[in-house]
Amino acid sequence: MFVDRSKMKDIKLLILDVDGVMTDAGMFFTENGDQFKKYNAKDGMAIMALPKVGIEAGIISSGYKLEVVKARAELLNIKHLYVGQEPKLEILNQWCEKLNITLAEVAIIGDDINDLSVMRAIGFSACPADAVLKVKETVDLVLQTKGGDGCVREFVDFYLLDEPLTK
Repeated sequence: MFVDRSKMKDIKLLILDVDGVMTDAGMFFTENGDQFKKYNAKDGMAIMALPKVGIEAGIISSGYKLEVVKARAELLNIKHLYVGQEPKLEILNQWCEKLNITLAEVAIIGDDINDLSVMRAIGFSACPADAVLKVKETVDLVLQTKGGDGCVREFVDFYLLDEPLTK
């Protein structure tokens, strides 16, 4: 899939979904009902590089367990975080107003139908290789890597940074 990288020059905010993008969508629960997730360290390195090129990261997740996502966001210095059941586009519109940016200056990596409203409204959309079919048919770019296996790193390295991370 050919992507015109010039579309990326105006991106100021990268929105990430959690389950299926930052993780492989697996859900792990202890016998006490506590949830934990496995994140990809390479994705984390890429997220931490974004401010160097003037891009902020945000997480908008339809999940239920804020604590486990909040811990990862804090570790990566992600300042914009929402976990809950509000429509994702409403949350994003609030953030854009607060940051004084337009939806055209936003990119997203999402994997499921609850990401579609945002994908259709913003400047650029991508999905992991294992996203659901409807998402693959909608996005500007289907990445080669799966969710939780480095899809965020692929997107940041090859589409947002001038050159892939090397140090």
